[in-house]
Amino acid sequence: MGNKFSYSDLCAGIGGFRIALDPLGGKCLYSCDINPDNEKTYFANYLDKYNTYDIYDIKSRTFPYVDVLCAGFPCQPFSIAGKRKGFTDSRGLIYFKIAEIIKHSQPKVVFLENVPNLMRIEKGRTFKTILNNLNELGYDPYYEVLDSSNFGVPQSRNRIYIVAFRKDLNIFGFNFTKKRTKKRSFRSIIQTGDYSIPISKKWNTYIDLYTGKISLEDIAFDVPKTRQKLERVDKNVNLNDCVFQIRSSGIRALSIDKPLPTFAVSVSGGGAMIPVYSKERRHISIIEITRLMGFPDNFEFPVSRTNAIKQLANAVCPPVIKSIFQDILFSTENSIISESRPIREKV
Repeated sequence: MGNKFSYSDLCAGIGGFRIALDPLGGKCLYSCDINPDNEKTYFANYLDKYNTYDIYDIKSRTFPYVDVLCAGFPCQPFSIAGKRKGFTDSRGLIYFKIAEIIKHSQPKVVFLENVPNLMRIEKGRTFKTILNNLNELGYDPYYEVLDSSNFGVPQSRNRIYIVAFRKDLNIFGFNFTKKRTKKRSFRSIIQTGDYSIPISKKWNTYIDLYTGKISLEDIAFDVPKTRQKLERVDKNVNLNDCVFQIRSSGIRALSIDKPLPTFAVSVSGGGAMIPVYSKERRHISIIEITRLMGFPDNFEFPVSRTNAIKQLANAVCPPVIKSIFQDILFSTENSIISESRPIREKV
């Protein structure tokens, strides 16, 4: 594609935005993330280090102009799985720092990602605040909740995406493509024989229990109530060839002939919360999780296995980002960049 544009990668994580945007003509001019371990993975794959760790250290008035400002800002303050403190959580306030940067840099396009619960927290007031703020900054915002399983990712991961165009671009209406591919099953990405994350002896016992080979009375150790039976079982699932999803509320048996539900790991890390593939009696592997998130097989992780899994669980899905950006290019007639750029306020 002949179009060239510049962009920032704020709250960058391991660069899910970058995987999608660079092949479309993008050049990253600024990246930021709070986690030094994320930077190790970022550098291994892009040969770039973050410009800063703490987004609050960015001097907004001198932030470099970019055509597109991207940010998958922290979802924990808005997630159903979290405490849902919204803007009362310090991580939720990161949005206002991003808004400050937008005010001074005035990119042509703002591209944000978060969890769908962002729209519901505080009875919708938090989300309305964000949309109103973007409008006050001189942008027309559009949003959509998209499921990654409609974009070639074997995981049903719903996220809200916000695309805001600077008003002088005169973009009247924007449509998100809601589906680009057929559903892809988890079975299609299984790396047969990958025992790189073995299960414990207890988990071998649990598999025997859930597949009916033994009963509770046959188990020599105390089994917690949430592990004594399956909490939920997919329709027509083969328990001897399925994925056991481990949750604090219980164990769910998932069919591998459809996309898996949203992949997440506990904040405590380790292997305990990594899904189990019953047929081979092992945890799913790093390469399978990489595919589950829509990252390429050759993506490198020069960090511990626990950190690699956390990094993937917190990432954006590149195929969805790519699709949305293709929609952006279409709406702007492939001319995101132009000779005219906004006049900065004098410092």
